[in-house]
Amino acid sequence: MTLALPQFLVVSSCGLLRQNPVVKHLSDIHVYCAVLLMIIVTIQMLRPKGTDPAKSASHMFIGRILSFGIAPHYVFLGCVLNYYAIMLNVEDWQLAPPASDWRLQISYIVPFAINTFVAMAMGFWLCRYSFMPKGAATLLKWLSLASIIFWCTVGVYQTGSQAFGLGLGGFGLDPKKVIPGGTGSMAVQEFFNAENLIVFFVGNMQAGQDLVAYKVLSVIEKTGNKEIAWVDMHKWAMVDLAYQAGVIFGLFVAFFPYCLYGAPDYMCLKSPFFAAPFITFFLLPVLPLMPWAIKFISALFGGRYAEFSKGRHKWDLDAKKTA
Repeated sequence: MTLALPQFLVVSSCGLLRQNPVVKHLSDIHVYCAVLLMIIVTIQMLRPKGTDPAKSASHMFIGRILSFGIAPHYVFLGCVLNYYAIMLNVEDWQLAPPASDWRLQISYIVPFAINTFVAMAMGFWLCRYSFMPKGAATLLKWLSLASIIFWCTVGVYQTGSQAFGLGLGGFGLDPKKVIPGGTGSMAVQEFFNAENLIVFFVGNMQAGQDLVAYKVLSVIEKTGNKEIAWVDMHKWAMVDLAYQAGVIFGLFVAFFPYCLYGAPDYMCLKSPFFAAPFITFFLLPVLPLMPWAIKFISALFGGRYAEFSKGRHKWDLDAKKTA
């Protein structure tokens, strides 16, 4: 049995990439960026943080490595590779079963890409640098809304129809063109049905995160950080990013080592549910921040965000300039 990764995290063992060296090199860089991003995000989440810039110098230094040295490459290459994953011919893949296909790349990874870009922009650059003043929040806000709409239409249709046995999520195309390997490989579709049950719930969680971002950005575009402190905006964006990194990296680790380098067949993960322990493990650094996140979301949608951020404005740059 051979297990193929999603193309946005695929390695050179894939036949497709042996035929497309450019895609292979882009994918390799993206994988390395993903590994570094996960390591740094985990370290940053576990390390103590403070509101005093002088005492948080090392946290800021590592954060700049992430925000300028890794994040832009990760986002850009991820979008390029997702395009290839959707558009390129994958008939040469050995799929039994694959971890993903073009339907998942469209339904989940498109809003995932928007979500992670907005989280990075909101958490690293917005109201911190002159190239992204508070006015940029308007564009980021509409991107978040677009992500919500895309998921609630295309995402829910493609993942939900498969997860609940209502269809193939292929927009009515010939099943031979929808299912990798053709209709004769129903084991592939059975794997997709179970996988999409996971993705359906994860995607709805992602849409909820987009809604929080939309609300935050709606406030930021009007008042900068005068009401919502920059540190709270940054903290929520990092919770969002760490969650997304944990889910994707957990899937990556679950499928990457098996069936790609001649490992015994019994090591192959025959059910996507086997990835759950890996995902849970990589989400552990996020758990200590859940009580804060719940209070922040409650204050945000309860109209108490200014009170919530009171006394936490030491990091605000945009607010100082516009006060």
